Amino acid sequence: MRELFSTLPDDPPPLPPGYLDTVLVQGRRSVRRQRIGAATGWAVVVLVLAAVIVPGVPFPFQAAGPSTKPSLPDSVAGYSMLTSTVTKAPPGRAIALYGYGNGETFNMFQSLVVGADRDTYRRVDAMQERDRPSALLAPDGTHVLLADDRGATRDLILVDLGTGERRSIPLGDPVGVRLLAWSPDGRHVAYSAAPLTNSGEFGTVNVVEAEVARTGTLRLLDLSTGRSTEVPAITPAWMAAFAPDSRRLAVQVDQKAHLIDLDGRESGSVQIPAGRELAANVAWSPDGRLLATVPWVADGPFNGTSGGDAGRHGTFLWKAGDVAFLPVTTASTAPTPVEDVVQLLGWRSADTVVAASINAAGHASVVEVQLGGGTRRTLSRFDTGSTCELGMQNCEIFDLHLATGLLPDLTVRSAGRPQRGPWPMLVNVVLGVAVLGVAFLLRSRIRPSTRLRRPEVE
Repeated sequence: MRELFSTLPDDPPPLPPGYLDTVLVQGRRSVRRQRIGAATGWAVVVLVLAAVIVPGVPFPFQAAGPSTKPSLPDSVAGYSMLTSTVTKAPPGRAIALYGYGNGETFNMFQSLVVGADRDTYRRVDAMQERDRPSALLAPDGTHVLLADDRGATRDLILVDLGTGERRSIPLGDPVGVRLLAWSPDGRHVAYSAAPLTNSGEFGTVNVVEAEVARTGTLRLLDLSTGRSTEVPAITPAWMAAFAPDSRRLAVQVDQKAHLIDLDGRESGSVQIPAGRELAANVAWSPDGRLLATVPWVADGPFNGTSGGDAGRHGTFLWKAGDVAFLPVTTASTAPTPVEDVVQLLGWRSADTVVAASINAAGHASVVEVQLGGGTRRTLSRFDTGSTCELGMQNCEIFDLHLATGLLPDLTVRSAGRPQRGPWPMLVNVVLGVAVLGVAFLLRSRIRPSTRLRRPEVE
């Protein structure tokens, strides 16, 4: 080193004119670039994090107030694992409740409600916790009532779609339960109940319903008091539907529909043809003149497999049949049957029904059909594309219910962007970490060099 320094001149050559000013300018420019680059990088990080995480943050949700008229989207959104729950983000009143998904490879079913006032979709987490039991949607779309298909239960669960809160309705001793019908005024629910010989959980969700269908006794639940009244004479209660005034109901036992009041007194009966049964929950026409019937899927009440809610629970909508009508009194005349119907969903008016239909390609839709003339109009379509089970299977529909009390005023809205609520926290964390990692790598690559080149001395 000494030899090296000894070769240096005693007087170093003078710096070029303006060299110090140049160094200062370059230094300031380098610092500015570095600060601008860092600020830009962090701004990008903040914007991306906002775009990714804000939709999934569980802010306190307040359900939207009902619009002037309820509506149904002209197309129902497809499957999404990012759909939030009723508990985390209450959706408000719903127009539809349905099961959606597939289980060919993975069990990826969802129990969903669709908003009656906007394109809101939520998973009914109370149903998922009970392994997706059969359930009923309130006529006004504000509540969901569910039992437990895995075994005997001590309570029913009433879910408020406006607040996300749950109410337990005690049943006394554990019983197996089949939910049958909800009265138009929203006050009463008819269900069938029976003790189960097997106290443990069953392997399939249909075993409870099939057993109760064979031995269950009719009970009437008053939701305002939480008390249930047993009607011992109506056994086994198979299907049921309330009259439009909510003061009577038709209950099928074998091949006869018994017309009873809320005190259990019978005022008449209607014979049901062999091979047919009452359309579950929605059989009685709004003018009180007719009872709608549908074909059995299998052996009907003789083995507990049927075409109504019980038999169709957990079964995809696939088999089309007809809806035939029976006069409640001899003074009424039945219209011609409505053909090509998978499930009767409700009534728009005394001469218009709403039903589920399946086309030749297997695509499900909700249609409106005029009685007599058979004029048919499609109200909404379901997405049954290959988006389920991570894109490996078609999506299927089951356990479809509409808010029957909203149908007379129902309109059809153009489907907008699905509002699925806050994302699961795990998704937010994973995406946040990924964005921060990308931002760090990006910042390290765009950081400007702070080294300055010294001008050559001539």
